[in-house]
Amino acid sequence: MDASAGPAQSAIEEKFPRIAAALSELWGKPEYTPYLRSLVFDERGNRQGFPPDVSSELFLLYGLLDHQTEGDVWTRSDQRI
Repeated sequence: MDASAGPAQSAIEEKFPRIAAALSELWGKPEYTPYLRSLVFDERGNRQGFPPDVSSELFLLYGLLDHQTEGDVWTRSDQRI
């Protein structure tokens, strides 16, 4: 592998750069979750779907949503007192 080539791109960045840019722009904003959910779940029907590598990355991001909204361990422990 050529170290001068720069960081590797994810499958989303490589195959769907506009989606990657939108996810990056929306990260941490309230609009992120509905946008990602619309990518993961076909709510309009008759969609072709994403290639398996892109789907895997989208599902990984979707799985991280639970952890993103839980807050940190200190915030959760303060709420129990």
